[in-house]
Amino acid sequence: MEGLDLLKQEWKKQDASLPKYKSNDLYKMLLEKSSSIVKWIFYISIIEFVFWIGLSVIIAIFDKDNMMTKPEFQVFNWISNIIFYGVIIFFMVKFYINYKRINTDDSIKGLMRNIIQTRRTVKHYVWFNLLFFALSFCVVSVLMYTHNEFGTTPEGVSPYLLLFVLIATLIVILGILILFYRLVYGILTRRLKKNYKELKTMEI
Repeated sequence: MEGLDLLKQEWKKQDASLPKYKSNDLYKMLLEKSSSIVKWIFYISIIEFVFWIGLSVIIAIFDKDNMMTKPEFQVFNWISNIIFYGVIIFFMVKFYINYKRINTDDSIKGLMRNIIQTRRTVKHYVWFNLLFFALSFCVVSVLMYTHNEFGTTPEGVSPYLLLFVLIATLIVILGILILFYRLVYGILTRRLKKNYKELKTMEI
């Protein structure tokens, strides 16, 4: 009987420790998945940064009228580029820091906190890009209109028509950008949110 009782006690100990091992394995899996997602967010931000630089170079090459080199546009161009690329680099550094922090997390609470921070950083990054583009589009449109860069308005055509076309163009481009961010960053942040919910159940 003593041998049987000892065997039962050993089984109880093994059963009691089993959930702990499963919880630890699940945490490691979620840590690895979250780290991979944040790494991709960082990589995509770099690709996007290179894309915007490339687009600026292409526009400069094909700007036959040299519009952006005119004094009235050059000041705005320099200021906007410094602000835009400076802020983008700041967010890229933030994404990298978030990635390194997640890799060094050793607790469920720490990982949850860094997931929240990463999702918040992505949200701010997207909003900055959208608002900056909308503001830049409006400023450039006003500068072009005041310096007659749109050319002579045909007789009988209301300036309000030009305003309508510009607003419609802005809405379309913003729609494309929003779709891009929802498809790329939206998918990644939703996966992070899913990981967060699973960690929440483990914490409870």
